[in-house]
Amino acid sequence: MFQTLLCFLMLGSQARSTESRNGEGVLLSSSGSGRATAYLESPKIVTFKGRTHVAWLDSPAEGFRVRIRSMDRSTGEWSETWTIGEAADNHGGPALTVDKAGYLHVLYYSHHHPFRYRRSLRPNDASAWTPFEEFGHNLTYPALLCAKDGTLVMTARRSYEDRPWELEMWTKAPGEAWQRKRALLSSRFSGGYAQFAASLAWGTDHRSLHLSARIYELPDEDRNAPFTTVGYMASVDGGQTWTGFDGKAIELPATAVSFDTIAIGRGKEGRVLNAGSMAIGPDGAPHVPYSVRIQDTSQAYLATPLGDGKWRHRHLNPFLPPKYRDWDLFMHGGLSFGSNGLMTVAATIMQVAADGIDWGDVSTEVVRFRSQDGGRSFSADMFGEPDPNAPRWMPNLERPTGFNEMPAEPGLIYTHGVRGEALTDQLSNEVWWVP
Repeated sequence: MFQTLLCFLMLGSQARSTESRNGEGVLLSSSGSGRATAYLESPKIVTFKGRTHVAWLDSPAEGFRVRIRSMDRSTGEWSETWTIGEAADNHGGPALTVDKAGYLHVLYYSHHHPFRYRRSLRPNDASAWTPFEEFGHNLTYPALLCAKDGTLVMTARRSYEDRPWELEMWTKAPGEAWQRKRALLSSRFSGGYAQFAASLAWGTDHRSLHLSARIYELPDEDRNAPFTTVGYMASVDGGQTWTGFDGKAIELPATAVSFDTIAIGRGKEGRVLNAGSMAIGPDGAPHVPYSVRIQDTSQAYLATPLGDGKWRHRHLNPFLPPKYRDWDLFMHGGLSFGSNGLMTVAATIMQVAADGIDWGDVSTEVVRFRSQDGGRSFSADMFGEPDPNAPRWMPNLERPTGFNEMPAEPGLIYTHGVRGEALTDQLSNEVWWVP
């Protein structure tokens, strides 16, 4: 029976993909879903002892499937594709981390459901997994870290029918079940949709927790005029208590007006914010990337604290490649530091129409910024010429989750293909890896 379970978990062997674009990218899958490499909250790449493991969400004919492949960094060879499990729809993609011993841990499946959790059967080996465990209620968008003692730390959105939606924190100590700890963030409004786009990061001590979020909430008096707020908070005691950057206590659950506010958008003003996954620099300072969309443009910034409640906002658009300097820059991505201190920011550019839809617009392309001086200046590159038929988007960078061994330059994955019209669309998008 156990062997049968393992066979069920593993997808049949596929030919190793060495197809490349401009000698750089590697095609991992041609069955990607409409959210194959989303969402920014969820880390999907971990490197450990010479192997890089990459997870994403496919949508083959049999339904949504969470996939994973591994690369031998000494040879550049990729493994076959293994299946971790199914997902409820295109929002059920994986969040991945690794512990000190090399065991892989993954959360997946849910879109307003319980999460499913699995651990690899062998260290540094993605080919077989334990049976899944379920936990939680009405959860979506997992962020996942591994603490020094092996405890898993997760945040995810919790939806309700009759009260404000929240961002919950859960932990799993080694050998124990998942436990809900508390709500960290809350919408200010009584009912309806909310999203938090929350990312977690360890401090340089692997003890302090840092959280950034873009709270999207709908006011009770006007559901067509969302508030979007980008902010930050931190904890030095494993998530028991939280403060702003300057150490001022924040009552939980925090709201858009009680955590460190970095930027604010109001739908009535035609101003909507997005935020990417944050990172902690070698100097211990948080770096929070975000963008501001108005009717016919989007400008992106990198926020770092100045102290006394103030933040510096480095404008990123001027660092776009000259050919794309007049394109619109969206923070549908994130930021990470390599082992040598190299800062990498992954984002998307597009040519938006006034008041047009920007999520998955066909003109979308991935852009990567690099900085050797801590964010004072950047170089930027693209991945091929623009494709007029399908977007390249949803970049997801490797970032430190606890015990993954960051390469000198963080790798990323992205989706090349359309978003689809519904949550359950079966698509054949490409998933690309770029080192």
